[in-house]
Amino acid sequence: MPTDCIGIDIGYGFTKTCRADDKRIFPTAITMMTKENTFADISPIVVNGQRFLVGKDAEREGNTIDTRQSGFVTSDAWLAVLGHCFRVNDFVNGEIVLGVPPGVFSRKYSRRILDAIRASDIRVNGEPYRVRGNVRIIPQGAGIFFRHIQDQPGDLQRNVAVIDIGHNTVDMVFFAQGRYVESATESQEIGVSLVLHSIMKAFYREHRLAIDSEAALGILQGKQVTYMGDAYAIEVREEIEGYTKSISSVISRYLEKLPLHPDLGIIGGGGAAIRDLLGSRNLLVVSEPAMANAIGYWYYARNAQQGDSRG
Repeated sequence: MPTDCIGIDIGYGFTKTCRADDKRIFPTAITMMTKENTFADISPIVVNGQRFLVGKDAEREGNTIDTRQSGFVTSDAWLAVLGHCFRVNDFVNGEIVLGVPPGVFSRKYSRRILDAIRASDIRVNGEPYRVRGNVRIIPQGAGIFFRHIQDQPGDLQRNVAVIDIGHNTVDMVFFAQGRYVESATESQEIGVSLVLHSIMKAFYREHRLAIDSEAALGILQGKQVTYMGDAYAIEVREEIEGYTKSISSVISRYLEKLPLHPDLGIIGGGGAAIRDLLGSRNLLVVSEPAMANAIGYWYYARNAQQGDSRG
């Protein structure tokens, strides 16, 4: 009987999960639950005795934990996000594939993550949760490659550069004829959060109103902001051009340094929102770009499982 599989992409801004056709996304927001909720029935994720709210519940409470700190992965807060992934998917047992930034991906780091998952006391809906299935750790960005190969299997034999523009980082990986080239990886803290923060500041300067990153993303996509029934527009060409120049130079340097000439460049994550702003660079946007890593992780788990079953 086939084992259940789930792909989990815990990003700095949003967490995405894929379990076959069931795809979910929620904010990577975590806060400590310091007191019982009086009006709403909220069940925290408990990790090593500490109670956490995750996602929309955490955003409503405020005082969220900064996920950009170097020690976030393997922390109790990160494990709470993982537990929330299991809860919203009602996932009990099976193959799990997680991604980590390629700049820190290594066998030793993967072992640290696995040890933290196995050793921690995670309680979901008040019940102890033990990860019983196999857990695989692969580089972020690789999921985008695996997602693309499902649509274009012939590209498995080509040299493919992947540009994963996330909330906080841009992760770049390279596959040469289907093989991951570990020496050709790079992570830069130049994700879309930089331009979103610039837009938020520009909006406040012009209208004296504070907006969140979700509203700023809407402006980046050409939408207006509605506040108390009134629509507000703003010109942010300067902010966008400054960001796209910076990210274009990062991508150019990466592609020039690759050990082999890439036949194809694939862009995913938040990159889909700015692809048309990157000038003449020929980058293909992967299908379902925001979810592509999680979907690719699920494909990887399924294919690895089938490979194992064949021996």
